[in-house]
Amino acid sequence: MKKAIFFSVSIASMLSFSTKAQIFSDSLLMNIQGNLSKLQNENENLKSRLELQSQSLNDISKNQSLTDRTKWEKIRTNLVKSAEVYKILSDDIIDLKSQVINQDYQGYIKKLSSVEKGPLGFSFEEVIMKTAQNKAIFSDKAKNERFVNVLKSLKDSPIVGLIPYASQAVNLSTAAVNVAYAAGVNDKKTNFDKIKEFEKELQRYTGFYNALDKANATNLNTSSQTVTQLESLQLDLLEKFKKDASKVGFNPREIKGDETLDDYFNYLMQEFNPDFVRKRLGDIEKKYTSKDGKMINLGELLQSELDVRHVNNNLDYLQSLCNRFVGIHDAYFELETRYFEQVKVAINVAKGNNIIEAVGEKSAQMVYDDLIKDLTTKKKKKDAAIRSSINIKELKDKIDSVDIYKIL
Repeated sequence: MKKAIFFSVSIASMLSFSTKAQIFSDSLLMNIQGNLSKLQNENENLKSRLELQSQSLNDISKNQSLTDRTKWEKIRTNLVKSAEVYKILSDDIIDLKSQVINQDYQGYIKKLSSVEKGPLGFSFEEVIMKTAQNKAIFSDKAKNERFVNVLKSLKDSPIVGLIPYASQAVNLSTAAVNVAYAAGVNDKKTNFDKIKEFEKELQRYTGFYNALDKANATNLNTSSQTVTQLESLQLDLLEKFKKDASKVGFNPREIKGDETLDDYFNYLMQEFNPDFVRKRLGDIEKKYTSKDGKMINLGELLQSELDVRHVNNNLDYLQSLCNRFVGIHDAYFELETRYFEQVKVAINVAKGNNIIEAVGEKSAQMVYDDLIKDLTTKKKKKDAAIRSSINIKELKDKIDSVDIYKIL
């Protein structure tokens, strides 16, 4: 018995020791990992500081090797070019905002979502009516006619009509099925198998509408986000512009109460242009020009005109705003392509469910082929319109031509 107790105590002690050892090991490992992570962060911070210090030393060394004439010419050139960048970037933002919702392209897709007769060759309203009549859900002819009349009233309901895009069709289908089941509950002779057949037939169509609804909802959300991003960029650009422009002597009026941000930018860019900047810089030079007009005291100019130096030394932020726009622009094209593919998926669902109908002399397959072709053509047309109005290469080349260089 004593041996058994001793053995049990020994096992318990070993387990306790093992557990404590494991806890100690885990704790030690966590401490080591924490210290390694801390050291890594410190190394990264040190590396970043060293890079900044190195850049500062390079700037100082480079500044010392430049003559006052070279420094001033850099400032002059940069400020004139920055005025051009402001104009290009402002116009590009406005153009992209106006192109985000292209009525021709968007309107064509909206026709696909209609419950009335559209590009797919059928009217979903008529499909519901004909299907209900063909299935003869109720044994009594009068009840069937009453059911069809209820569906007609439901079709014309303003509530159903207010629902946007494909949801209108889905909601109409759901309401029609619900009416059938509700009526069947009060009719003992109702054949519920026929109601299920009615529901199944409508589902062939709602499968298409649901896929299209998903595409439209995603596009609506992404388009809204794109506009929000562009307007946020505009506000940041306006803040940057006002700070820079005021230091060059440009003091514009404030935005009017009924004036859009786009219209206000158009006004600003018309008044603030490269010629205005050249004239202002010329006026500054005159302040430091000798009476005989032969010599400009550029050393004194550079030391006294801190505002223009400040504008030059902070043009990297203008560059970052340009990069933001390029990112929004490229992302929008990707989102548009994804939307186009989602719409094609919905059309292929319609084809797979065999709901596309012949139109005139065109077979269902021809209707499908023409639909894909038209959709592709309109997508290319919209993309071409954006690319023709927004020259991304011009924006990139112009901001790259600005010498992002700080004059110390």
